[in-house]
Amino acid sequence: MTLVQPEATARKKTDTAALLTLSLAAIATRHEELREQDRQDDERAVRHAQATARAKFGEEALAALGEWQPSPDMPEGTYQAFVELLPGTSLICTVPRDLSLPTFEVLGYCGSCSSHSTIVVGSLAELAGALRTAGVR
Repeated sequence: MTLVQPEATARKKTDTAALLTLSLAAIATRHEELREQDRQDDERAVRHAQATARAKFGEEALAALGEWQPSPDMPEGTYQAFVELLPGTSLICTVPRDLSLPTFEVLGYCGSCSSHSTIVVGSLAELAGALRTAGVR
């Protein structure tokens, strides 16, 4: 019996340019998927805030509040949107993703003294009180 050594195979070089192209394409695809997910979350946040405000404060109050915007930094596990009531004063609606126990808060910010105040509101009367506290007459 004769032992034969296998032929040496040519070493295949890594095609780094192709790997880089594939990696960049995968990153771009994932980036687009995340942007789409964020856009959908923003839309859901606004829809949930509007529906919750309608149920809590009524149709007329919802119309008077103005345009809801998605919060730029939603807390994990929630949908959050806000409507600016006055310069420096916003109504924030936070809805857990399981849609339980939504909350409304009036957040006031004082630019000259760099302080803020938060008032939790659960009714139209409490919202009116919070607005009076913010300086609306």
